[in-house]
Amino acid sequence: MELDVCDRITTDPTAEDITRAVDQRGNDPDWFITLSDDDGYVEAGLEGRGRFRLAYHSGKARFDAAETVDAPTLKRILVAYLGGDKTWRGKLAWQPKVSPAKAAEARGEPPTWAVIAVVASLALIFVIVEVLPESWVERLPFAGTTMGNIALIALPMVVMVAAMIVNAMLKVRRASSWSQAPGRIIRSQMAVRRPPEGNEIGTVVNVPAVTYSFSVGGVTYQGTRVSLGDISGKYAQEALARYPAGRNVTVHYDPADPSDSVLEREAPKGAVKGCGLALLVVLLLVWGLYWVATEGAEVLKARMPDADVPVMLFAGLFGGAALLFFVGHRRYLARANAWPVTAGEVVSSTVEQRRSTQNGKTHTTYLPVVEFAYIVEGNRLHSRQVKLGLEVSGSASFAQGIADRYPAGSPVEVHYDPQDPSNAALENPTGTNWILLGVALASFAIALYASRIFR
Repeated sequence: MELDVCDRITTDPTAEDITRAVDQRGNDPDWFITLSDDDGYVEAGLEGRGRFRLAYHSGKARFDAAETVDAPTLKRILVAYLGGDKTWRGKLAWQPKVSPAKAAEARGEPPTWAVIAVVASLALIFVIVEVLPESWVERLPFAGTTMGNIALIALPMVVMVAAMIVNAMLKVRRASSWSQAPGRIIRSQMAVRRPPEGNEIGTVVNVPAVTYSFSVGGVTYQGTRVSLGDISGKYAQEALARYPAGRNVTVHYDPADPSDSVLEREAPKGAVKGCGLALLVVLLLVWGLYWVATEGAEVLKARMPDADVPVMLFAGLFGGAALLFFVGHRRYLARANAWPVTAGEVVSSTVEQRRSTQNGKTHTTYLPVVEFAYIVEGNRLHSRQVKLGLEVSGSASFAQGIADRYPAGSPVEVHYDPQDPSNAALENPTGTNWILLGVALASFAIALYASRIFR
């Protein structure tokens, strides 16, 4: 057995060596400790606020703890590993170290081919509009027509939704031939997925950390994937309810690589239906725009010969969309103001910068990144919404003022959606977004003016 503390090696360490190393760690963010033997190792790094990132290697694969641990827990695990006790593995949720491609798939990110397809559709539009000679373009279907122009605009959206549907179907088809094995849930709790390191501005996502064990050919494996797709938000809580610790389950695994396993090999709940509905909406919008730009415009022109029909149509449709958003947002706020409130705690509170370039000038805005934790129905959830549905940003002093209002470790009141407890905020807006109503009324006024009915 060997103990490595920041490259200081101790051979045949004792429990006292481990305890002393953890207690004397200091505040160096690069501090680490590794306890290894011929079969694997346990390692931990300092996360901050007395918490540690924990991982272990079983000799076949590396596993990362779903949540950070405190110093007493770290010492107990290291001492247990020193004594050959492996029961500590079942007391934490573990996530196997996977390839970047599988990690991206687990996060619900699109596959490379889908991204290429969308980019190719954008490139095709550029080639048709800017590169091809007019004589070639004229030979294309719907060339120079309203329908053709609308189809080009909608092409990337159609390709994106179609790629989502195809990707879900390919996953289901691939997993349909997988083998099955009896398994058992050994850990089931809520975990939090944070943005990549160096991009703290992004939101945090609550995901189910379900660990199950199963055996194939006398070898025991651990898996953490519940579904073929990404599960988060309210679906995460439903998954934890379906798979409590101790439940016997059927595990579906790839016979060529049993470490690639899943509990549910059907399409993620509502995924295909949702993608199909999105595709239908896009197609209906394309058809609607085409009708408005052709037959609808002709009808209006016949009835209102003096009207500026294109301006009237655009302003009217834009105003209608703004009005719908206004009504929907107002109803959402009315429901949000009735949400229950629970006690929470600020986990971290910092200020991050966001730079953007416009007209050759770089602009810097500052955002308070306040992460807080709260418990609903026994699940510890995380969120970074200060104001519900709004991204708070501004000057450095403004952002720092909000961060100072919610220092790390301070107790807070958390407003959460009872239908989706992952949707929570520290401050519920009480006002209405009257800007949307103003935009709608202004658009309707422009449409009315363009109709020339009062002239």
